Amino acid sequence: MGKQADDNLLRRISNWKLAYTDDTTGILIALEDMLWDHAAFRTAIRIVALANRRRLVELPGSDASSLNQMLFDLLAKGYWSSLLLGTRKLLDPHPLYGVRGVYSLRAILDDVKACRSRLTRRIYVEHLRMCRYDLDALRQENREALKAAAGKAIWGDPALTLSEICHRDFDYLSGVKEADRSEADLIDTAVIVLIEKRLADLSRISDHASTHIAHAGNAESRLGKGIDDFDIRDAREVLKALKEVGDLIGLWFANGGISTLAIYQGNQFEGLNIAPVSEADLPELDANWDLIDQDIASWRIKPEELLSGNGFHADGR
Repeated sequence: MGKQADDNLLRRISNWKLAYTDDTTGILIALEDMLWDHAAFRTAIRIVALANRRRLVELPGSDASSLNQMLFDLLAKGYWSSLLLGTRKLLDPHPLYGVRGVYSLRAILDDVKACRSRLTRRIYVEHLRMCRYDLDALRQENREALKAAAGKAIWGDPALTLSEICHRDFDYLSGVKEADRSEADLIDTAVIVLIEKRLADLSRISDHASTHIAHAGNAESRLGKGIDDFDIRDAREVLKALKEVGDLIGLWFANGGISTLAIYQGNQFEGLNIAPVSEADLPELDANWDLIDQDIASWRIKPEELLSGNGFHADGR
């Protein structure tokens, strides 16, 4: 593979890829979960609109909501909290390594910036994007294969196409024209600044989530960090920005794929045409609510019971 990168840089490149593709807390799965939740919540909004429109047709003059507000409010609260916390996680400024390490877009970008002076074009092409560096050799091999085929149809070597794409990406990252390419080219800091600016534009969402959801911010810490009138249109713009930047970071620095809306293996609308309860079920629901109310009312502890050892334990004891 030509000149070898030092072991430390290779480990860091490997960590960028892991941060993007880890199937538990990686960036790709986080983005795709957020895209799915967004699609599901927009579907819920459409269900409400369709139900209300149908009610106006069936019961003219009625202004009552046709769907249960309690359940919709629960769904909405869960969606907004998930969106805001998800955005906060992807923008987390903690480093990529250590006991407080995180997999976030900022963590990857900060580490790329720290390695910029050693991340040459050759190392980028060979070790990060896993392509062959020498385009002239690849093109010569392609010509020889075509000549040997003697006019017969053959498959082109994908290695050539991948390497050409990789070099063009680094042309943009380095600001170097194709005619001036050198294996020692480096990423232009201006490109990193542009990505940082895109992430900084989302900081207000992260700040709000930190003070209003992740932490119980007091009046002073919450000051100036509200996001009043934030609605589904704003949610779309936030997700659009995260996906666009996340896909670029994934391609450029993790050699990963782009985030997409998952294809559900089945019918995601199954059961929506079935009423969850009937009129006959309502008395049972009312009785169940009373039981919950009584249960909650019983959650009291006397001072002398503090040391009784009957408290909550994480292991369920």
